[in-house]
Amino acid sequence: MKRFAKPVSAIAMLLVIVICFSGCGIVDFTRSIFHKDNTDVSVNIGNTQINGNVTNNNQNATDSADVIPPSTQAQTHTPVTNNTTNNGDATNNTSKPVQNNTTTTAPVIDVTTPVTDEQLEELTVKELQDLLFATKDPNTAGKILQVAGFEYDEEQGIYYSQMNPLQRKFGFNIGYDMAAPLTGMIYDTKRIEFEYDGREWMIQIWKGQYGITSGAEIGLYNRDPERNFQYDCADDEDLITMQFDFYNQNELVFSRGPEKHWWLTGFKVFHAGVPILIDLDMTLTFTDKQMAHAFVKSLKKTAATSYLDPITYKQTGSTVEIHW
Repeated sequence: MKRFAKPVSAIAMLLVIVICFSGCGIVDFTRSIFHKDNTDVSVNIGNTQINGNVTNNNQNATDSADVIPPSTQAQTHTPVTNNTTNNGDATNNTSKPVQNNTTTTAPVIDVTTPVTDEQLEELTVKELQDLLFATKDPNTAGKILQVAGFEYDEEQGIYYSQMNPLQRKFGFNIGYDMAAPLTGMIYDTKRIEFEYDGREWMIQIWKGQYGITSGAEIGLYNRDPERNFQYDCADDEDLITMQFDFYNQNELVFSRGPEKHWWLTGFKVFHAGVPILIDLDMTLTFTDKQMAHAFVKSLKKTAATSYLDPITYKQTGSTVEIHW
């Protein structure tokens, strides 16, 4: 049984993540907040405030809650033009997809009477997420998300991994990727393995569909040379600066970083993405130029075999820009 312990643990952990991202129970949970007996609720979604005064007849107590969802102003992003110059560092010209400069305005819903089921159904996914996860005092849904190792970015409406989630204790191996399709995760991934400073390192990148979300990941791992299967998640002293922009069909969806991390992620709920139609513009800044060079040497081999979904890159000192 011991040989099955790690795969079973991995599958269980992935199931927890999928459950946390699933839409099951979001509407029902929200209904339970606003649909109690003797409830007087005033809701104004958009740029206004939500006030609720709930009276509990059994305990003769009154609780008041103020929830202020963030502004849903549309944002436009202009991707940076990549002007590649050859300054002696490894260069493989990168190109960014064209940005779709369409502007959308989120609907504004004003409700001054108790919220009904029909009114809840009119809320956008972003508004529901804000109600559940964007409060300063996390409710049950927000706490479950945090226990699962994730946080909510209310400005972009995405979920992302914490610095020290439970997953960091388990390290990483290829078995996690093998189990992923069983949990509804369909993605492309690349493993760039290289040697530096007496250890074996791996940077793995992912993009695709994660259950009801689409997203991307950059992971940093290392191990001693005598180990040949399991990687450890990078320690705090080994963190590198990571950043990526997530494009779907040439349109910028969200951005992550730059920040020092070992597992930089971003997931957009109810957003469909075919891996080959997703583009990532990544920037990695390593400890020094020697580490970056060791990484690029291996990345070059990976790029040479990426025919259907090409990888291009450019090294400048200790920084490597990658387009995939």
